[in-house]
Amino acid sequence: MTLGGKKEAIILFLGDLVCFIVALWLTLLVRYWQLPSRELFTTHFIPFSLIFLIWTLFFFIFDLYRKQTILFKGSLPSRILRAQIINSLVAGLFFYFSPFFYSITLTPRLNLLIDLVFSFILIVTWRRYLAHFVYRGRPVRVSFACRGEEVEAIRSAISFQPSYSLQIVDDKPNIIVYDKYDTSSGARFGDYYKMLFQGVGFIGAQDLYEEVFGRVPLSLVNERWFLERVSNQPKPFYDLIKRIMDIVVAGLLGVVSLVFYPFIYLAIKLEDGGPTFYCDERIGKGGFIIKIYKFRSMSPETELNERRVTRIGALLRRTRLDELPQLWSVVRGDQSLIGPRPEKSDYVTLYRQEIPFYDVRHLIAPGLSGWAQIYQDGHPHFTTSAEATREKLSYDLYYIKHRGLWLDIKIALKTINTLLSRTGI
Repeated sequence: MTLGGKKEAIILFLGDLVCFIVALWLTLLVRYWQLPSRELFTTHFIPFSLIFLIWTLFFFIFDLYRKQTILFKGSLPSRILRAQIINSLVAGLFFYFSPFFYSITLTPRLNLLIDLVFSFILIVTWRRYLAHFVYRGRPVRVSFACRGEEVEAIRSAISFQPSYSLQIVDDKPNIIVYDKYDTSSGARFGDYYKMLFQGVGFIGAQDLYEEVFGRVPLSLVNERWFLERVSNQPKPFYDLIKRIMDIVVAGLLGVVSLVFYPFIYLAIKLEDGGPTFYCDERIGKGGFIIKIYKFRSMSPETELNERRVTRIGALLRRTRLDELPQLWSVVRGDQSLIGPRPEKSDYVTLYRQEIPFYDVRHLIAPGLSGWAQIYQDGHPHFTTSAEATREKLSYDLYYIKHRGLWLDIKIALKTINTLLSRTGI
C-alpha cells in the first residue's frame, strides 16, 4: 500500500514518535528491571525528545515519508537500518559531547544502545505490519501503462494479495506503473511529466516486480542492466563487517561443533566403516574451484548406481550436521555464511552454456545459505533443469543487487527459523 497525501505522512510521523517513546520506556524497564516511575521516565524523556525529533528529520531525509514508502515494504527495514545508523551517530555526538546530557542522572552508553535496538524493532514492526491497518478501506488506485509477462504476474499478485491495499484502475490513478526501459514512448513520458503536478506517483514495473516477488525479472537482464544495476566494486564498510561476522560467528560455531565430531565419526564408522568426510569441488568467487568438505552421508562410492544415503547420513542431512565442516571453509574465506549456494563444477559448465549471464553469481563469495534457498519454492539442489536453475539465478541476482547488512540479517534469521522447523534449506 502507498501513502496518498499529507494526512497519511503525518500519521506515519506520529506513529514513529510513539514507537520512539515506547522504545524509551522499554529501555528503562530493561535497564533497571522495574516499571519506570514518572520521575525516572520524565528525566530521560526530556533529553531524548530532542533526539527523537532529530531522528524523524533523518527519516524525512531518507524518504521514509514518501508516497511509495509502504508499498515497498520489503526494502523498508534496510532503509530504516541505514537511517538508524546515522541516527545512532548523531545521538552519540549529543550524549558524549553535549553538557546537557551530562547534567542529568542517566547512563548514556547503555541506555542509548538499548534504545536504538528497541526503536529499530518497533519502527520496522509499525511501518511494515501495523501501518496497513491504519489505511484499511482506502486502497490506492494503480494503473498499468505497460504490458508483458512480468506485468501480468504483478497484476495477479496484487489481485490476490489484499495486504497491498491496491485497486487496479484505468483512469484517475494515484500511481502509474510504467516500463522504465521502453525507449519508444517519448511522447508518453511527456504526459507523465505533466501528471507529476497533479499528484500522481510513478513506479517502474521492474522495481515493483522485485518488491512483490523478491527476484529479478530475467527478461530485462542484458549487458546494460548489469552495468547499471550490478557492480563487482567492493562495498568497504559492508565487506569489512561481513568478513568480521563470518570469522567470528563461523569460528565460534566451528569450535563448539567440535564436540559433535567424535560422535559423528563413531556413528559413520560403525555403520559401514567408510571414510568420515566427503570432499567435492564447487565453483566459488571469481569462477575459481573451491573444495567443500562434509560429513559423508552416502555409502562409499563403488559403482555410481549403488550409492545411497545411509541411515546415519539421513539423520545428518535432516539435522544439517553433515555441513558442520563447512564452517571452517567460511573462516578460511572460500565461502561466506550468506551468499548464493556454490554449485558443482560440472553443473556450472552446463549452466554456462544454457543460461545467459550465469557467471554473474560468481562475482561474490558463495554462502552456506542464501536468498534463493529461503524464498524459491521447491528450491532445486543440483538439477539439470535449465528452467529451475534460471529461476534460482533470478533470486541470486536479486541478492547480488541488493546485498547489505539488513538483507544478510534477514536471511540468517529465516535460515535459523527453517532449521528449527526442520523444513530444510
